[in-house]
Amino acid sequence: MKKKMLGAAAVAATFALALTGCTTDSGSTDSSGDEPIAINVGYIDTSINGVGIIAVANDQDLWNKAGLDVNLVPFTNGPTQIQAMASGSLDVGYIGGGAMWMPASGQGTVITPNESTFGDFLIASPESGATDMADLKGLKIGVPDGGSGEMILALALEEAGLTEADIERIPLDPPSVVSAFVAGQIDVAAIFSPLSDQIFESVPDAEIIANNRDFPETEFLGAWVASNDAAADKSEALTRFLEVWIQANDYRISDTEDTVALSAALSGAPADQLQSQADGLEWWTSDQILADNADGSTFERFGAFTQLFVEVGRLTTDEAAAPEDFINIDLFAAAKDNLK
Repeated sequence: MKKKMLGAAAVAATFALALTGCTTDSGSTDSSGDEPIAINVGYIDTSINGVGIIAVANDQDLWNKAGLDVNLVPFTNGPTQIQAMASGSLDVGYIGGGAMWMPASGQGTVITPNESTFGDFLIASPESGATDMADLKGLKIGVPDGGSGEMILALALEEAGLTEADIERIPLDPPSVVSAFVAGQIDVAAIFSPLSDQIFESVPDAEIIANNRDFPETEFLGAWVASNDAAADKSEALTRFLEVWIQANDYRISDTEDTVALSAALSGAPADQLQSQADGLEWWTSDQILADNADGSTFERFGAFTQLFVEVGRLTTDEAAAPEDFINIDLFAAAKDNLK
């Protein structure tokens, strides 16, 4: 079995996979004697939600046991993975909540929810005098366009009875939100972990104005998403991938400390940052996901999240698909059944 660590490069709208790591050969067939199935798997290598699954699967040789010849492709974000799927160079990958509008608009197929995060914040500077959401009026707020910071801001404004006309919205890329806040150029940062940790390290008396926990009716969800082509034509490969995911998911819940250590060793990301991410989210056991898929809870979660994208203008009502149209729960059920 060959495991190839890959990098991703974007040239215009075309994405190509480039072999960057070592190759180990553990045979041309899996343990059942069948030929392994090839699959290209993407993940965010600085996210415990992405790299954690990959690190555990590698450590426990789960790819080989599932009969997969896997190409592992590290990315820095979700949207570039969706673009790679559209180009045909990626079969499945992990995306966080900020990119979930893309499968919700028909650009991919969710094959399993991954997490609900509590790692999004509105953080006010001590000089601003803001202590709650109602104090946002008239303040300069730095926010990355198209991400979860944009959504936590929208929820906070709605809760306070305000609109974007009541604030000075300053669009910035995520690292610039941090630097602008520390330099005193903005009053409030709409940002996510681990960048929020950087703010508190520099400005320890900064005030949390809002967090995901303030809005329990709307969960910020990450997921593993397959290309629409793979969902249509590679069901066996995706089912085997989910067999790997199920085992790695349940392991990371039972031994998060080891998962963080394995992830840091694989990606080079600091272990304390990965642990901080893990502390600010909820993972569901595979049994719970199966039950949630069956009783409709998964569809309800993603339906509420999709509606938030409509409210912030990321999607129109016509563009937003029903959860049943962009989530495939049958593949997960088949994978669970295969593992019995």
